[in-house]
Amino acid sequence: MSSSSTQRSAAELAAMVTEIAEDAGSLLDHDPVGLPASTTSRTLGDLWETVTAQALREADAGGSSPTRLTELIGVLDRIRAAESIQAQVRLTQRTRQLGKVHTALTEVGSATTVDSLLARIPEATCGLGFDRALVSTVDGAWRLHTMFVVRDPRWAADIVAVGRENPPILDQGIVENDTVVDARALLVHEVQDNPRVNRPLAAITKSSSYGIAPLMIDGEVVGLVHGDCYHQQRALDDVDQLLLSAFAQGLSQHLARVSVLEGMSAIRTQLDSLGRWRSPAVTESIALSRDDDSVLTRREVQIVRLLAAGDANAKIARKLTISEGTVKTHITRVLRKLGAANRAEAVSIWLRNSDSTGSLRA
Repeated sequence: MSSSSTQRSAAELAAMVTEIAEDAGSLLDHDPVGLPASTTSRTLGDLWETVTAQALREADAGGSSPTRLTELIGVLDRIRAAESIQAQVRLTQRTRQLGKVHTALTEVGSATTVDSLLARIPEATCGLGFDRALVSTVDGAWRLHTMFVVRDPRWAADIVAVGRENPPILDQGIVENDTVVDARALLVHEVQDNPRVNRPLAAITKSSSYGIAPLMIDGEVVGLVHGDCYHQQRALDDVDQLLLSAFAQGLSQHLARVSVLEGMSAIRTQLDSLGRWRSPAVTESIALSRDDDSVLTRREVQIVRLLAAGDANAKIARKLTISEGTVKTHITRVLRKLGAANRAEAVSIWLRNSDSTGSLRA
């Protein structure tokens, strides 16, 4: 279904709900629901409860005529029909919106460093239909990185400056902690009155509703993506939450890839500066371990990859769910098999061998 068709269906649904609400109000001799058509789902739910309660009261009292009960049941049938149409419209909207996620991920896919990737994320997020977007990192504190505000870059810079002035500590006192702990996207409403929203940021953003989604590497939340629809003056709904979550999942894959590449690059630079890439010992070891995948076990290859990413023994143990002692044992075997004197030399041999084949083999 095209965008125009979807909008037309949504408008027709809103008109249908308004008509049902007016007829129900006339039938019950009052307006049972005083909600705007934009809250279609809640309106239909409230209408159903109101009309059902009235029908049950009149049936129990025994004073209602068959015609009256038939009219009430007829309104209930119309409500159910509207809910069915609503479900179809929402499914179509979600399918169309998820197509935007692919486009947005393509826009950031060429980034080769973590910093450049993070810098591109906010504008790409606004391509999903948000007015403002923010990306941040987490390391015990919530650190704002880059923000994009449609048509107002100065406001974006001011917001980031406020957030960086006193980086909030991630604890139960702020709602962002929930996303970090639960590793899932969520929506925050009534922002200006929510005591768990950071007050300086709430004041400068003037937001009323926003969404948060986690950026993850190896099961650990390392960043957050925020989005809202300030200029559209609307509260976010579950479709927005779905979009933000799907986008963040794709971004997490990009982030993991770029993090590994950046770690490898740093190690290579360090080894080059020591003049070790061309040392006779390393050259000989490379020749002996050209087919290192036939030498190293699958677990040992995992260990070397994490060493290349700069991970310490404790972090490797957490990621692979093994003890630090087991990690040390694997590293010892890797050193022996590759003929390396230390961890850095083992990584250099493995990386050099990986380059010779054009890929990192597992």
